Amino acid sequence: QARLQAAIARSHQSTMARLLDSNGEDAIVGKSVGYWLNAADLVSTADLDVKSLGLLGFPRDWPTVYTSSKALKSLIGKKGRCAGKKVGVVGEPLPEEADQVKGVSLRHLQSFLNAAMVEKKTGFSVVPGWAVFEHLDLAVSEAFVAERYWWNALPDGKWVDFTPRPKTW
Repeated sequence: QARLQAAIARSHQSTMARLLDSNGEDAIVGKSVGYWLNAADLVSTADLDVKSLGLLGFPRDWPTVYTSSKALKSLIGKKGRCAGKKVGVVGEPLPEEADQVKGVSLRHLQSFLNAAMVEKKTGFSVVPGWAVFEHLDLAVSEAFVAERYWWNALPDGKWVDFTPRPKTW
């Protein structure tokens, strides 16, 4: 019985995402310092709390939705809840860009730490902002979520997101 419990525990530990601190080490409650998301870092136009967000993904009617959706404008428009000065699709790094961060342990859901570690290794500046996702379990263009998110800017100003993305995006 004890061996089975230990094997199950090891199995879960190997499949669960680890939360890292600002030094890239395993976070320890009450001791670690770092940047992590909290409920205020996720804003839903459907007024859903964090536990009720459902399936999220890239806006389905892009780029038309940017000018046609009142819900999206209420989120990131000039007077929106997460008003943006500049809006753009931040792409995944090209192979030659990804090569520059080899050896950096990048983690899902830790864009703050990832962007900071990329800056430390490469000098690519951190860009703080919001990532926008659509509620995929609601009607097209009906509701969106903004997540406080960091990415990097290359020396030429191009934005690049080194944080690993879910395969479903």
